[in-house]
Amino acid sequence: MFRVVVHKRAASYIRRLPPEQKERVKKALKELVHDPFRPGVKAMVGEWRGYYRLRVGNLRVIFWVDQEARTIYVDYIGPRGDVYKS
Repeated sequence: MFRVVVHKRAASYIRRLPPEQKERVKKALKELVHDPFRPGVKAMVGEWRGYYRLRVGNLRVIFWVDQEARTIYVDYIGPRGDVYKS
């Protein structure tokens, strides 16, 4: 099992979400702790090499994984078009 560390900017974004979306994101993060490489998770390329993305509706959760520490670091959460500009 992995633990999840959410960056301050991602946590702030989650707090501002409508309740239904907030619950969907929280549920997705809880599912990641069991397998951060589960179906639906895509490895990113280019300048995002080493990061992974998970779709949660129209939102993207961008994270990287430290397998030795068994930790998932969530760096960005946002709408598809905006999150890749960060």
